[in-house]
Order: sequence, then structure tokens, then C-alpha cells
Amino acid sequence: MNVGKLLETVNALAPLDYAFDDDFVGITVGSQNSKVSGLAVAHELEHSVLDYSIMNNINTLITYHPPPLQKIIKEDGTETLEEDSLTKKFRESGLNIITIHTAQDVCNGGNADSLVNLFKMTETKVFAHTTGEFGAGRFGNIQKTSNKKFIKTVESKLNTKVLRTNEYFQNIKEIDTVAILPGSGTQFIEDIISKVDVFITGDISHRYLLKGDETHLGLIQVNHISTEIPGMKKFVNNLSNELGTQLEYFYNKYYE
Repeated sequence: MNVGKLLETVNALAPLDYAFDDDFVGITVGSQNSKVSGLAVAHELEHSVLDYSIMNNINTLITYHPPPLQKIIKEDGTETLEEDSLTKKFRESGLNIITIHTAQDVCNGGNADSLVNLFKMTETKVFAHTTGEFGAGRFGNIQKTSNKKFIKTVESKLNTKVLRTNEYFQNIKEIDTVAILPGSGTQFIEDIISKVDVFITGDISHRYLLKGDETHLGLIQVNHISTEIPGMKKFVNNLSNELGTQLEYFYNKYYE
């Protein structure tokens, strides 16, 4: 099987056309004509993943996060994006990389839908749309609970620790509507203000904590990858079944 054929299988599980327009998905390093001689899945590129791949004759990786790019400002003032030093090492080592990122977030049964199932949400709707009916976020109903109990639920379901909440969250007596978006989703906060009690996502900056206070929206910040891992584990299982072999999935548990 070559990388192009593998890409067809991946695309059937997480259609790349569903990703955000500015996302870096598909074959991000390497060639579709390369033969796949060893395959694994990684949440992102790390030195440990590179070392493992070389030692175990893995020449193809499927990653969730795209390879990092760095902005270069040329002498004439124009900007261009170039691979960072780590990505160059992967390329120079002959690895092929297929990236799924927000295609995996929005697709049926993907990262967002996995969170719906995890929190037993009902009457769910999509927000943070990419194309057509697809989008990266979900909001809906949950069984009524208190703010303290819900914190424990979030930590248990996502196998993580809540990093922080906004002040308004501490004043919520009952929670029965929730929004959740894998990874970092505060840029879509306007989509769910006045629609839910609480919004769960990662990378919440100070100004959005204040925005939640002002608009009476509770905010819960968890680690960035904590909301992505449940769906990625499902993706790995589905792809393993398609290929008839159990694939390894690498992610940094420190950041879970």
C-alpha cells in the first residue's frame, strides 16, 4: 500500500473536505507515491515520536495536529510559512505524514461527537461550522447537576484536571446545558452565548474569562488535548479495523 491509498482510507473515516479552509490537512510531509512500510498514529510531532519511528522502521505517520510552521518575514517585507526544525528532521528522515486535524473534529463520530457520547448530551446542535452541516462544536442538554459535581464529572470523563474556571461559573447553582469544542474554541464563544450554562474547551485566555463573566456564561478550561484524545482513540480503533492491524497511538500523557 502506498501513502495515496492510505490517504483514501483515512479520508473515508475523516473526510478532509470537512476541515476548516485554512487548516493544514492531508499529506503534509512526503509523497503519495511512497510505499508504507511501517505505520503509526501520533497526536503531534515530537522528538520521541521521531526516535521511535526510526528505531521501529515506521516510515508513515498519521497525526492529529499539523506539522508546526514558522512565519518568515523576507527582506522585502512579505511573509511566508516554512517548516520548523523538528518537521525538517521528520522529512529528512524519510517519513511521510498524513494530518487529519479539524476534519477529525467535525466528522460524524469524530472528536466532537465522541464528547457528546462521553457526557451523554441530548438534543445536540452543531456550532463553529466548517462546511454545510459540519462543525467543530456541539451544544445540548445534560442531566441536571451542580457546578461542583460537574467539575468532578469533567475530570473523570476526560481523565484530566480542570485548569481553571471563570468567576461566573462559581455562582452557577444548576447546570443542564453545555457546549464543548475539542482543542481550542473560545473564538466561537459568540455562537453559544445565552444558549448554554457552561462551555468546555482549552486555551481560554483572560479576556474570554471576563467575556464569560459579562455574558453569564460559565467557562471550564481543560488541557488542550484532553478533549481530542477520546475521539482520536476511536479513530485509531476504526482505522486499525479497516487495515486489519492494531496501530499504536502516541500522545504526551503529561498534557492529557
